[in-house]
Amino acid sequence: MAGEDGENPFRLPPDDQIFLIREQERQRRVDERERVKTLRVHEKTTASSRVHRNRRTQENGEDIVLTAEASGKGRMPRAHSEGIGGREVRREKENVAEFVAKKREMFLVQMSLDVKKAEILKLDERAKQKEEALKKSQQMLDEDVTRFDAFLESNDKKAHTALKNAEEMTKKKQEALQKIKQLKSQLSALQSEIAKHKEQKDECFKYKHFLEKLTPQEWKDAMQQEKLGRKLRRKHDRVEAKLAADKAKMQAEMEAEERLMEEKAAEAAKSRRRQRREAEEEQKEREREMEARRRKIKKKYKNREEIEAEITEVSSGEEMDLYFKEPKQLLDVFTSKEESNLFLIQNSQDTEQALEELQQKFSETKRTSEANGDKVRSAIAALERQIADERQTSEELRQKLGQKEGAGEQGELLEDLCNKTIEVHTACGYEVEHDPDTLVMLAGIEAKLEEFLTLFEEVEMTEAGKALVAKLEKEKEFDRRSTAKRQKKEQQNRKNEERLKASLQRSQAPIHRKTGKQIMYRSAPLFQARRVVQEDDGYEEAVKEHEVFGIWMNRDGVPNAGNPMRS
Repeated sequence: MAGEDGENPFRLPPDDQIFLIREQERQRRVDERERVKTLRVHEKTTASSRVHRNRRTQENGEDIVLTAEASGKGRMPRAHSEGIGGREVRREKENVAEFVAKKREMFLVQMSLDVKKAEILKLDERAKQKEEALKKSQQMLDEDVTRFDAFLESNDKKAHTALKNAEEMTKKKQEALQKIKQLKSQLSALQSEIAKHKEQKDECFKYKHFLEKLTPQEWKDAMQQEKLGRKLRRKHDRVEAKLAADKAKMQAEMEAEERLMEEKAAEAAKSRRRQRREAEEEQKEREREMEARRRKIKKKYKNREEIEAEITEVSSGEEMDLYFKEPKQLLDVFTSKEESNLFLIQNSQDTEQALEELQQKFSETKRTSEANGDKVRSAIAALERQIADERQTSEELRQKLGQKEGAGEQGELLEDLCNKTIEVHTACGYEVEHDPDTLVMLAGIEAKLEEFLTLFEEVEMTEAGKALVAKLEKEKEFDRRSTAKRQKKEQQNRKNEERLKASLQRSQAPIHRKTGKQIMYRSAPLFQARRVVQEDDGYEEAVKEHEVFGIWMNRDGVPNAGNPMRS
């Protein structure tokens, strides 16, 4: 059993050699691949041939091992020799299988050789094709070199020709530049001369306009009349020439028509003989026709009025002659202008002096009017305040009249007002009449107030008067406020008394109990609250992210560095 265990090919190696065997096998395969890479094509083998070669190597090794064992163990028991004889029989069978395997391997080797030969032939064919392609490429390259040389030669010729042309053009350009410089110098000289003549012309025109301004208007009117007369004569000559030409054309057409009529009459007379009466009628008919043709020809041409309306007056373009022929005329005009200028200067000085006086008067009047206006405005403001106070008083009186009942009380109030008016009227220094009128007394009081206000304004012009008026105003204002407070307090007390009286009357009045069904008021509509659903678009979260991290993510997951916007 021990010997059989040592010969068992299926025993497992130790645990520490499993990984070592696998690593050795991997390294062997890598070395084999590297070796195969350096071999030539006919030295390489296929995968199937390598498998058979490995199998054959293993079988030969087993045979060698078996032979060595047989020679080393000559003295074996009988039973063991019988076992060996059985193995020999089995080996013969294995030799037949080996023979078949060798035949198969030979076939495979022959097939691999055929494949390699075919591959060699194919590679030879490809090499020939490559050589032919290289020959063609070399030929094309030679042709390209030849064409390129020809191109270089033609390019050199063209460059040489272009250089010659460039030199010629440079010479022409230099000549043209010299000519341009000469022309520019001539042009600048002409321009300077033109500018000089233009300045002279402008100066002459300036002097001419100056002389035309100094020319007397009577002489200008006379020249205008002469120019108008020349225009009319030119127009009349053109009209006469046009009429004469139209008249000549019209006469020629009439003569042609007459000749045509005479030729027709002569032909008709030759053709047949007619009676005298018929001849006279034909003669009259020809005359009427001739007269109609004359009218027709006259209508074709325009009469004098139409020609005059058609022809426009055209100026001859001639400038008006100057009035000044001698220097003495210009001196006389200057003298007259100087005299008139002196007269006008004196008049302007007088006018300016009068204007200054008027301006001084106007300024004084304006100051006085402004002062009076200020006084009037202050007086108006004071009167407006008095009017407002009086209106307030009248409103209070109306309220009092409205609260009081009966005509007697109103009469008493009117009588009280009349007595107060008489009192004020007497205080103003007026005498009391037998039957005084309230409106007349109020008018007198108003006039006295205006007089006092004017007096106050005059007094206010001084410092002492201003202080006195201010003191009096304060005293009167204090008295007025005290009176107003007293009257307001009395009115409040009266209102309180009336309210207490009314409440006492209500408490003493009999109680009216409500009978019947209570009146129901209309119910208010139901309040329907609306629920506002706000869609979360992620704006608040984006704002927080931007504040913390400096960026925010939109709905698509794209980061943004800008400020978030509400969608």
